[in-house]
Amino acid sequence: MIGASSAFGQLTSINFDYLTVNEAPKEPIGFFGTGASLHHPTLPVYGGIRLNNAAWGIRAGYYTFGYHAGAILPLTGELNLHPRLMFTSGGGAESNDGSGWFISPAFTVDKRIGEYTIGVGAQYSYVSTGVITGSSAYFSLNKSIDFNVPLERSSHVQLFTNTVLSNINERGSSIGFIGVGGRSFQDWTYQSVYLTAAVTDLGGYMDVYGGYGAWTQFGSVRLLGELNLGTGGGGRAPAGGGILYGAGSEVQFHTGQFLLGTSAGILKSFDGPFYFSFVGLHLGTELTFDSQNSNRSGFSPADLLIENSVRTYLGSSGFSNLGIAFQLYKEGWLSLRGESYWAFTDGRGAYAEGLFGLRLQPGWAYVEAQIGAGAGGGINLWNGAGLVFANAGVDVPITERISFNPKVIYNVYSTTAFPKWGYQLGLGYKIPFTKA
Repeated sequence: MIGASSAFGQLTSINFDYLTVNEAPKEPIGFFGTGASLHHPTLPVYGGIRLNNAAWGIRAGYYTFGYHAGAILPLTGELNLHPRLMFTSGGGAESNDGSGWFISPAFTVDKRIGEYTIGVGAQYSYVSTGVITGSSAYFSLNKSIDFNVPLERSSHVQLFTNTVLSNINERGSSIGFIGVGGRSFQDWTYQSVYLTAAVTDLGGYMDVYGGYGAWTQFGSVRLLGELNLGTGGGGRAPAGGGILYGAGSEVQFHTGQFLLGTSAGILKSFDGPFYFSFVGLHLGTELTFDSQNSNRSGFSPADLLIENSVRTYLGSSGFSNLGIAFQLYKEGWLSLRGESYWAFTDGRGAYAEGLFGLRLQPGWAYVEAQIGAGAGGGINLWNGAGLVFANAGVDVPITERISFNPKVIYNVYSTTAFPKWGYQLGLGYKIPFTKA
């Protein structure tokens, strides 16, 4: 029998793909997808999370989040048949997204090149209203990472909150954003990823983008500069098909494993007039990690905690959401979490939330506060999008690595009318690794 540790450890992959879907009578929407998967240790199957974001057409700001599962079936020594099923929820950009659910069966023939596989095939997509539907060619790129064996070189990463203010932009107004980000460092270069959402003036806008840059350090001060590329839109921002590009810089101050960063930059739509310059504040943590089986000196066991949930708001204006939470930092009873939820019922397809959670958990029971932004699907559109929640729940262990997490949700504040009560049902997963 396979134990929980081996079943959850550790053969993983990062997935990128591209597909197009027709929206009659409009032009097709091109979606760029990003995912992360856990593979079964003995069977040729996997499951994971994914994010789709519009990158071509007229629907900048159309995002969906959810899950995928698939199988990798050998054909020859270097070729595999790869069927995959994707189910996500979301919408936006005034599209015909309805309740938001988005299902896509697909298959590719994959060629393995070292730790990468490149796939070419076809897919069929259907969105809840039936207006957005159709088949297309489907392209994928997957990178495998085996955390069952020690890495050739330990990984050096940052996780941080991202609070941003723009006073110079296409709208000529003051726009606030909140979100989360992360970086992976090498000797003098790094890669970054950001997810942010507007909380003032541009409710419904969000962006997801990456960066590649260089860094240097002088004592406790680190200097960083990067070029950026990604997608963004919504909130009636004139962002064309959704592709964004730009550049940014940051000065960080480090003490122990903690960091405080001040940043500045600019992002511009590739095929629309939308742009904004910004200044930002990052609060986060930095760690060096390896696989759970590492024997490096100074590395100790730790867990990456991920929780997948269905979050439901009650009442006549209630609706349900799919979502995910990551534990960004934990010290004793206190933990900081980054969370995102995406509607899939009751005609709220374009609604999405981004939240920071602060949890106090002395045992199984906990209380938490959440603050963030939520907009779309007719909620908090084109203005402020602030949300504050106070919650209580329990985190009940099922196995060594899996827990059941139900909680009651209370809406303390919303910029506009919003359901007061709700509940959430989640499953938590602990993925083991070692860190310095």
